Amino acid sequence: MAKNKYILGIDLGGTYIKYGLATKHGRLIKLEQVVTPSTQEKIINLFIKIIKSYQNKISKVGLGLPGRLDIKRGLILSNRDLPLSNTPIVKLIKQKIKLPIKIDNDARCFVLAESLVGAGKNYQTVVGLTLGTGVGGGIVINKKLYHGKGNAGELGHQFIDFQNKKDLEDYLGARRQKLTAKDYQNLANLAHQRDKKAVFFWKKIGQVLGFGIINIIHTLDPEVIILGGKLPKNYNLFYAEVKTLIKKYCLTNPPKIVKSKLIDKAGVIGATLLFK
Repeated sequence: MAKNKYILGIDLGGTYIKYGLATKHGRLIKLEQVVTPSTQEKIINLFIKIIKSYQNKISKVGLGLPGRLDIKRGLILSNRDLPLSNTPIVKLIKQKIKLPIKIDNDARCFVLAESLVGAGKNYQTVVGLTLGTGVGGGIVINKKLYHGKGNAGELGHQFIDFQNKKDLEDYLGARRQKLTAKDYQNLANLAHQRDKKAVFFWKKIGQVLGFGIINIIHTLDPEVIILGGKLPKNYNLFYAEVKTLIKKYCLTNPPKIVKSKLIDKAGVIGATLLFK
């Protein structure tokens, strides 16, 4: 393995940190995962430890980070799920690591990867939604991430219930609902057994997601919408409801709505592709 051949991508999630090596074209050659630590200091130290463990094999580091960012200054401005608000993450890492580092939102990294090497590679306008611990999103136009003034694509924070001041993430994010991956699997198993409460749970997921997707279509009219994260593993339990709502309420010809092709690798690959 040639020295400095690869880019290290790190995808920081609310539950797990995934990381791996990829070529400059996004071909992943290694993927690993650890549990996300509970404090800012432990997260930063773990990042530094991971980077140092690969330092002789990499030339650059891409970080996919949750929350609202100031990409130019290397800051995490705010985060609802991790103790990282107001964290100058690039500065803290560069005190120990002397490599080029780029950051972007983790969901935007997911969409970038899918648009370049995944389910959206044949399209020019791509929107992605990550449905997991939280709900994230991103927009890729002509193979480039669209940032707006800096944080465009926060699709999980579109408000769909103005009376209760709740956004998409409040209804679909696992942490907001206090559900684990095991809970989702149990609900899926019960729904397959036609348990009424479980069937209703997945129907509600489909309704909330359906209206969120309709908002996206009416605003951006993309060629394809890609769903990633934990929820799409049970796509067959809620997609019929999504499709019904789109058919009933969508005012334009809807795009293709597909599941992630890269699945749990997308965030890491997208982080490495920030240097494209």
